[in-house]
Amino acid sequence: MKGLKKGMALPDFKYGSLSSTKIQFLPPPRFVAFPLNQHAGVNLKPILQEGDEVLVGTKIAEHPNENSVPLHSSTSGRISKITKDLILIESDEADRMDPSIRPRAEVPQKPEELIALIRQAGVVDLGGSAAPTHVRLLEARKQNVHTLIINGCESEPFLTSDHVLMLNHPVEILKGAELLRIAAGAVRAVIVTERNKLEAVEILNSKNYNLKLSTIKTAYFSSRYPQGSDRALTESVLGKALEHGQSASQAGVLVENVATVFAAYEAVYLNKPLYERVVTIAGPCVFEPKNVWARIGTKASDLIRSAKGFLRQPSKVLFGGPMTGEAIGDLERPITKKVQGILSLSQELIASGQEQACTRCAKCVDVCPESLIPETLMRAVKKEKFGLALEYDIQSCTECGLCSYVCPSNIPLVSLIQFGKANCQSQTQQPDDAVLSQTQS
Repeated sequence: MKGLKKGMALPDFKYGSLSSTKIQFLPPPRFVAFPLNQHAGVNLKPILQEGDEVLVGTKIAEHPNENSVPLHSSTSGRISKITKDLILIESDEADRMDPSIRPRAEVPQKPEELIALIRQAGVVDLGGSAAPTHVRLLEARKQNVHTLIINGCESEPFLTSDHVLMLNHPVEILKGAELLRIAAGAVRAVIVTERNKLEAVEILNSKNYNLKLSTIKTAYFSSRYPQGSDRALTESVLGKALEHGQSASQAGVLVENVATVFAAYEAVYLNKPLYERVVTIAGPCVFEPKNVWARIGTKASDLIRSAKGFLRQPSKVLFGGPMTGEAIGDLERPITKKVQGILSLSQELIASGQEQACTRCAKCVDVCPESLIPETLMRAVKKEKFGLALEYDIQSCTECGLCSYVCPSNIPLVSLIQFGKANCQSQTQQPDDAVLSQTQS
């Protein structure tokens, strides 16, 4: 199997948070705040009232929509405030657990039972999209997928939460992979990492020697961003290129993140809702980079404080990785289920300089993992020729950020493409090839 052909090798900056491979447990914060838009889809509705007591794992919000998943408290205490968009819980710092969270006497093996348990536990894609996992599994069954790919590549710089999860919980990940394989109706599962995580591969293989799960294999590829995209992983594992516009599921593949697999294991084996996840706290401005078990709803400031705060004032703080993460201006903002890391970046690591005219150097074309032409998409969007953008396949852009990263003219290509994608669906304007010649002058 060959890895990603395009993309590029980035400096990984992972040494800081990997100085210890342990995942630190943190005491409950004084307050946890739960936005009600935790996952892709409809906003949830509170099912409790202000003043109600909650335990760790108590369901606090849900929605009847079949594509939604419930939200659970990550601490014990009482609900101090409910707004249209938020539930605030004051912790009693006692960590009293909901009695329903206990090892299951018998693990179900029927796909429909597994999917129901995963939904009830509030499991979503923890690789960044936050798409409800049960919806992805149902779609996989509808598409008759034959291969489940477990994404452990974690190719973005700084992030190491998936890496340490594999090192510390290989058995749980193997068992979780088997559960998802059964739920998806796949014949086999492949856990994929990059070459800089060979010790994780060895541990997984060693544990599987004892578990004897013949349906699960491991594979690794060169460290190249964005090796972990659905398309790149599918092509790498299947050993063939997808057709134009063909999705991974249409090729018979479901891709799930390592952290999602672990959450599915806990949901089924332990009846444990998704109320915490591993989060990387890193960046050159953090005093002590590390990985922690972060409770959903914890404020960014509390998590940064657990890493002994800032060495110096950061120029930017991100939720997520440096390539695809979201800049946050308020450190009181709570983490949601999809937050993989909190990065505090210095000015040296942030693109600077004024935007200049495109030089048509084609660097963005050379690195695009989807074989798109970002500069053409950029010019079409700037001219509001959204039909032309559609013709040049703007919707296939995964927003990996490489085009902006390599652009010598500091053009915010990703932002422009995001704007274009948002407008394309509502535009009926036909493509006009004349735009290209007009903007080349």
